[in-house]
Amino acid sequence: MRSSHRLPVLALSILMLAAGAGCSKANHAGSSHAPPPAAEAAAAGGAMGGERASAEVPAADRALILTVDTSVRVSSVDDATAKVRAAVEKAGGYVSDANVNGDGEARSARLELRVPARGVTSLRSTLAGLGEITSDSEKVEDVTDARADLKARLANARVQEKRILALMQERAGSIAEVISAEHELARVRETIERLEAQERTMDGKIAMATVRVSLTGPAAAAAWETPGPSLARAAKNGVRGAAAIAVYGAMAFATVAPTLVPIVGFGLVLYYVLRRRRHAALPPSAA
Repeated sequence: MRSSHRLPVLALSILMLAAGAGCSKANHAGSSHAPPPAAEAAAAGGAMGGERASAEVPAADRALILTVDTSVRVSSVDDATAKVRAAVEKAGGYVSDANVNGDGEARSARLELRVPARGVTSLRSTLAGLGEITSDSEKVEDVTDARADLKARLANARVQEKRILALMQERAGSIAEVISAEHELARVRETIERLEAQERTMDGKIAMATVRVSLTGPAAAAAWETPGPSLARAAKNGVRGAAAIAVYGAMAFATVAPTLVPIVGFGLVLYYVLRRRRHAALPPSAA
């Protein structure tokens, strides 16, 4: 008889846990009990009143995601790229993406850097020393409230997981109830894993700022500022273009020559034979 009484109790407990997961924050906020001591509130982290606590976070402790975009005109793109890589490595960061295009003075590069937030100021000083800053922008996203809310939801999910495990250990039930409890436990654990992944991603963005750097050579500026070098550069480009046309023409001839030469030779022989026949057919007076 005791076993038969335990079955509905276990099922009711699982249903109450599932229903209470979505309103745990409201229960904390609207509870009529006295608030916990300061030590307990600190130990609970963001699980109780996370959004209220985040509003009181000092400016120095706020969670910020920093993104910087900088364009620099340099005398040598390759040398500047090497210096940027060295500065990023020294700061404890890494290059997440890099593209280099063009050649000579028209060479350009674009790099995406991930740098510890504390090292962004030093890196920007290094970039300013490479050449002329043509554009610079900075975006700061405050995610303090979002992080506190995420931590609160994660703490609530972990508490729910512990309660389900405790109920499964303390109370026996039918196979159907055990399977239902296992499904509920799997759902809660899946929620925990998803929230933990979101927390890792957010913490990574907070810890490592994103710096996008565009490096360009002096060709674009010199094209309009100095007529002499501009004309010389245009002539140089023209010679390069003519050489390219000649090379491509030779390549095309080499490609069709094995087929074209026999055809042209056969045409010349045929023309010569027909011409001789025509002269032979004419009377001596006409010849």
